[in-house]
Amino acid sequence: MLRCLPVAVLVAVCGLLLVGCGVHDAKPSSLPPAASVSACRGQLDTLDRQVDRAGVRDVDSVAIPGFPFLRINRLLASFSTESLAPAARQQWLQALAAREAEGRRVELAALGAPAMTLAEIEACRATLLADLAQDSNAFERLRAAARVPDDYSLPARVLGLYSVATFFARQGVATLQTREAPRPTLHLAPTARLYASPPVAATALAEATADFASAPRDALGIAQPSPATLQTLLAAHAPVWAVDTLSDADRMGRMAHDADARAVLEPAPSVYVWISQTRFEQQVLTQLNYLVWFAARAPQGAFDPLAGAFDGLVWRVTLDADGQPLLWDSVHACGCYHLWFPGPRLRQRAVADDTETPWVPFTLALTGRPGLQIDAGTHYLKGVGPAPAGPVETLTVLDYDDLRQLPDGRGGVRSLFAANGLLAASVRPERWLLWPLGVPSPGTMRQRGHQATAFIGRRHFDDARGIERYFGRNGRD
Repeated sequence: MLRCLPVAVLVAVCGLLLVGCGVHDAKPSSLPPAASVSACRGQLDTLDRQVDRAGVRDVDSVAIPGFPFLRINRLLASFSTESLAPAARQQWLQALAAREAEGRRVELAALGAPAMTLAEIEACRATLLADLAQDSNAFERLRAAARVPDDYSLPARVLGLYSVATFFARQGVATLQTREAPRPTLHLAPTARLYASPPVAATALAEATADFASAPRDALGIAQPSPATLQTLLAAHAPVWAVDTLSDADRMGRMAHDADARAVLEPAPSVYVWISQTRFEQQVLTQLNYLVWFAARAPQGAFDPLAGAFDGLVWRVTLDADGQPLLWDSVHACGCYHLWFPGPRLRQRAVADDTETPWVPFTLALTGRPGLQIDAGTHYLKGVGPAPAGPVETLTVLDYDDLRQLPDGRGGVRSLFAANGLLAASVRPERWLLWPLGVPSPGTMRQRGHQATAFIGRRHFDDARGIERYFGRNGRD
């Protein structure tokens, strides 16, 4: 379920260890030949052009300009402005290299006949890492370039008279948050269907929680529990999805490509899972993510600009350092309808800015699996509470990375998402109405890492400091 990157990580580590922890510590004899550095950059540039021509760029993490052997996400970008100790700097570079190795693996699988082999890429990455570690100026350029572009369009906001558009958007957001606010209880209709992955015994959860709390942390502070511990926690905290089912659009399924490489939803109820991290106060916290897919968001009337093909819903659990849930939140795969449910350890901060008001319906205190009440058609989250009883359809648990390498129906593999991070088959008419707010193609389903969650201001589901912006610990100033 949880894929590791042993080869990529070892290559990155070896490349760094060739020159030690600091940029000045190695002897001149350890410098890679200039010709090798130049040749590697040329080869990677050629490969990048091939990837872009084929339209198979993987944007799960993004390339760093000038450093084609490294990629970054928002968590790693949050460390780029900090003064890192040598061990933390080495860990950071290793993580950037591992992100790039993963992205290359996905792209090479989609290309079929790439300009470089995986072994050649790994050798070049080690060479370029060794060169980088010898050059303090290059490392400072890396720190300056290590950013993730936000998922907003400034030209659209300028042309669309953003300041005027936000006046109407603010009213719309307030109305939505009032009209569609979820309840702290579940009121299921007779047409509700329950879906869940296999449960975990309480003793197994207690053991996994204790193992997680005592797990070592790397030099960046990221917990390193065993894969078995993470799998147990993912299973134990997985929600029971109670879906009001009035049409086929409300049935969960598995994403695939048909014989013409078009996205389809197969009738196999599934949940896609992955692990992420966020930063809160002085800690890096682990997050458990769950994504389910529906065939469509059904129209709610004769004209519904929000309706369209495919609909995804994400539930996320942020664990505290001791392995206990700190906060729950949810979002649709378009980045829409982001709801926060802080646990009793948190209090909401008063934020003095003019951005979109965060949607915080209530504090959530749960001791077992959560139950999520999902509305028919819109798939709005209408209630959160203890898991309901009743017959349950078992969900197949899949790795989110499967969506990046789906069989394309023609003997190859291809990502569900385009090179811009969008699921092209899910575009919505609302994009013609909401474009002045700067979110490209609002309503369209998106790859993780590309989900803008606010129309007013700039906010992303994977913001590294998102929780602490709106919440603090109870009992602290």
